[in-house]
Amino acid sequence: MKATYIVTMALGGLVAGTALVGCKDNAGNQAAQRGMAPINVTVMPLQKRTVELTSTWFGHLRGVEQADIRPEVSGKLLEQVYWHGSLCEKGEVLFRIDPATYQAAYDQAVANVAAAKAGVLQAEVADEQAGKDVERYTSLVENGSISDKQFTDAQHAKRRCEAALAMARAQVVQAEAALEMARLNLDRCTIRAPFQGLASQSTVSVGDFVAAGQVVMTRMSSIDPIRVDFSVPARQMNEQVQTSEYYDMPDKMSPVKEFDLILEDGTVFEHKGQVHAVDSEVSQATGTVKFVGYIPNPKLKLRAGSAVRVQAKTGEIKDALLVPSRALVSSMNHRFIYVVAPDNTPLGIDVKLGKELVLDMPNGDGTTVPMLMQVVTGTVKPIAETLRENGIENVEDAQVIVGGGQMAAQYAMANAAMRAQGAQGGFGTVAPQPFIYEKPTSTVSSVTAE
Repeated sequence: MKATYIVTMALGGLVAGTALVGCKDNAGNQAAQRGMAPINVTVMPLQKRTVELTSTWFGHLRGVEQADIRPEVSGKLLEQVYWHGSLCEKGEVLFRIDPATYQAAYDQAVANVAAAKAGVLQAEVADEQAGKDVERYTSLVENGSISDKQFTDAQHAKRRCEAALAMARAQVVQAEAALEMARLNLDRCTIRAPFQGLASQSTVSVGDFVAAGQVVMTRMSSIDPIRVDFSVPARQMNEQVQTSEYYDMPDKMSPVKEFDLILEDGTVFEHKGQVHAVDSEVSQATGTVKFVGYIPNPKLKLRAGSAVRVQAKTGEIKDALLVPSRALVSSMNHRFIYVVAPDNTPLGIDVKLGKELVLDMPNGDGTTVPMLMQVVTGTVKPIAETLRENGIENVEDAQVIVGGGQMAAQYAMANAAMRAQGAQGGFGTVAPQPFIYEKPTSTVSSVTAE
């Protein structure tokens, strides 16, 4: 009765519950003689490939150079030259502020320079005359024609003229500096683009009074190349250090050499990005390391402020074993794959799951289709060793059960129970057919079915 109970429970109703009497060996033999009808399953060869390991991080786009355009002088806005959101070249005019006040200040500064230079001429004439007086008085004081006091007064007058000349020349420098400041202020009435980039919508209108440094008139971003900021978990960085998979890069060590940019709609941007900078510290708030990448953006398809995902290769697994994700069978917190043994019985293998990824796989109808595949490794022993012990020498010859895995699991349990009771042979078998992947279709008419 014990063998019958095990078989009945394992099959879950597939095996008739007819009572078997006799000793343990006799019960097993009777069960084997009764047999079970083969079940139809679909199979696919176990895949062995080198798999690239990729990681994805969240980031956002911004200009390599970004600037808030503020007025450097105060005044009434006369004109907005650029068009909202347009591409502006370096030096291109964006705004014009009323220059009347600054033009008057410039003209006054020009006049002040001229007056200062005239003062220098006057001081030079006085200094020249004082010098001649000293020369004439020198000979006169020697023959006693003038007193020593008169000669001393002439020398003092010469020094005063020299000081006046130095002051006049200093006033010229001061006036020229004021002229330069007036010229700069006049020039600042014309606000220009500091670099090539996109200028955002203006925040001011013609006729507004704008105060120097107080208002952001527009913002400019240089977006070719465009910059992406993203963060990599420190744990992942440490793993890369341990496996020595850092790429050699000038002045920085990074697990990322180049990367793909995945846009908000899920598409991959046409150009690849390069890592430009890596922060030296781990953020205590997030436990991540900040990265900066640059991406070519010649057609200006990317705009600053967009949320994106960064995807990059971070390593590879050589000779990885893969099965379709739908081939996995769960039981008691374990994951199993089932392969067809040489006697056409299902063989269960306890596996540990690795990377899940979409790969182009051979289909049962001779085509190639993208499938969701799962990297698997044996938990008890290597999968290849388990297969060899069961008569399958080459792992790629193993036929993995994709469709009908739950029923195959029941048959495998029944077979194990029967063998434990002394039964021999493949009495719970499967009839394998090639697995043909079909794209899921919706049973409800919907514009979003795809």
